Amino acid sequence: MEINIDENIKLELINDTHSQAVFEIANESRNYLREWLIWVDDMQSVEFIENYIKGSKQRNSDGIEFAFVIIENQKVVGRMGIYRINTINRIGEIGYWLAENKQGKGIVTKCCKGLINFCFNELHLNRVEIICGTENYKSQVIPERLGFTKEGIIRQGALVHNKFINLCLFSFLKSEHNQLLQ
Repeated sequence: MEINIDENIKLELINDTHSQAVFEIANESRNYLREWLIWVDDMQSVEFIENYIKGSKQRNSDGIEFAFVIIENQKVVGRMGIYRINTINRIGEIGYWLAENKQGKGIVTKCCKGLINFCFNELHLNRVEIICGTENYKSQVIPERLGFTKEGIIRQGALVHNKFINLCLFSFLKSEHNQLLQ
């Protein structure tokens, strides 16, 4: 499955062929990514990513997650997906990370638009959330730029490197979807 974003960027459902590229990007951006992604320290070999992909493919099959790689000019540059899909309440959570050298080019914002369209039009979700650290200012810019509503702070909502951090909760509703298309 693919979601075409523009002439240079697409989201491709993660599969075994992506394991080496995902490992290399995460490894090259290790110091940058580890600040907010706790799994980076555990990733010591491509087998770690292969195991993740195996589990992800099962979750994709079960319909509780759709994990993609971000591809720019035929090269994997990051990851994005809709996670923790609650089919009863029709809610999902978007997560993303991008290679450090690809930051600040609007790639994640564009990809989020495409993924949100997929969430509302294909998965028939009613609510999409983005949750990120209160001090992860780069990540907060994405939902703010896309018109998400900041609902509040989840106090000590995540344990990152043996320290509890606060999280911002952003949401976007299907009824607000037309504003995203502008």
